Amino acid sequence: MPKAEKSILFLILFFSLIRLIVAPCFGLGVDEAHYVLYAKYLDWSYLDHPPLVGWLHAPFYYSFGTNEFLARLPAVLLFAATSWCCYTMMMRITKSVRWSLWSVFALNCSFMLNALGLMLLPDSILLLLVFLLIFTAERLAHDQRPRNFIFLGILLGLMGLAKYTAILFVPPLIVFFLLKKRYDILFSPYMFLAAAVALALVSPVFYWNAMHDFISFKYQGGHVFGSLATGFKSILESLAAQFGAYSPFLFIVAVYGFFKVVRESNDYLRLSVLFGGTILAFFLITSAYERTLPHWPSAFYALFIPIGTWCLLASHKKWQKNFLYVAAGISFFALLLAYTELAGKFIPFPDYKSPFRDIYGYPGMAAKADELLKQNPSSRPRAIAVTNWTMGSRVMYYNLPYGHEVFVMDARQDQFDVWQTKSPRGYDLLFLNTEFEQIDVAGALKCDQVDLAGRLDLALNGSKVNRAAFVWCRNYQGVKP
Repeated sequence: MPKAEKSILFLILFFSLIRLIVAPCFGLGVDEAHYVLYAKYLDWSYLDHPPLVGWLHAPFYYSFGTNEFLARLPAVLLFAATSWCCYTMMMRITKSVRWSLWSVFALNCSFMLNALGLMLLPDSILLLLVFLLIFTAERLAHDQRPRNFIFLGILLGLMGLAKYTAILFVPPLIVFFLLKKRYDILFSPYMFLAAAVALALVSPVFYWNAMHDFISFKYQGGHVFGSLATGFKSILESLAAQFGAYSPFLFIVAVYGFFKVVRESNDYLRLSVLFGGTILAFFLITSAYERTLPHWPSAFYALFIPIGTWCLLASHKKWQKNFLYVAAGISFFALLLAYTELAGKFIPFPDYKSPFRDIYGYPGMAAKADELLKQNPSSRPRAIAVTNWTMGSRVMYYNLPYGHEVFVMDARQDQFDVWQTKSPRGYDLLFLNTEFEQIDVAGALKCDQVDLAGRLDLALNGSKVNRAAFVWCRNYQGVKP
């Protein structure tokens, strides 16, 4: 094996091993647990997202069961493949092993991209597919064999199965061929074949929505274009969140790289500018309606942290090279500290101020709920109840070994409304209240009787992280007016 390939494989293996070591050391987050549940409730599509994230979980779930390690293994493997594709693209652009290795190193030092390389979200899948789409489009510009058109259709279909915003990659793809004046490609009969393949692959999404009153499309429309009331302040907050989430230094590297190559004619760079620029512009505009979550524009940073790294290393100005070394070095050591803390949880925090409150304690809560349900036999059916979807995903996931029904009792339309086919009326409901999510069961709900069933304090390093109160609502009959 050539030395260059050994170097990149070692680099990818190094970061992958770190993620695999840390993977089982902390509980699943809100979205992580939710997407594992996609595998349990396997379907053609889902209200929140297309189905590919659940379909990727399914082979692991049905072959081996589930735990934190297995839930995160697909994301680690996907990001290893993404890193390899990044290296391949940078080698084709730079012809330099050293610069390409540095580009992949910087990619793997970004905080948010590490999160996507550890926790399986739809964006984790999209990152790999974006690089493959660039390779395919570049190849198609030089080789119009039918198989390349078919592969393009497969990629676009898979992207559509991963995330709705994948549609944003179609216009810049068309623009790329228009800029090259390759009308023969755009209007080739095989391009229509590619479109047919893509539509066939995403047809499960349309089928599921047709069966469910197109609730996904309505949900996503309201999700992206909420209210213009937030305006410019929301745009600044979204950018500030990205500035911190991707590493402040690497944020600068990515933005620098984008503007440095925006006029380049190299196919790989032009495709990166078109794809990354479209994604960034879309989420900047829509952040005026609703604050953009940092991982939504991740494709931009996955492309331009590596490109910006190369631009700085190739500069004739020593201070720019030194900035890159500082940016990558500080981000790397901050990342190692974050992984060490995730695995060991050494730092004490004030009571109820721990950053681990969303990923700590849910297995204990589920075990306590199981104990209380078994201790309280009743002639009526019994179930666990929570009042927020974010709690619902974790409670449902960590309840899987116990098999109790879980009701998510909120007014928000979400995937739980699809999964919950029964009404909770007539149940004895064991409500799980936490320090951060709770309901006045006696004051808000119609129950024959309300009893405090038990409490559970969750502590870490001598400090309280969370506390849970378990409250019975006997014979639940609805919400009080």
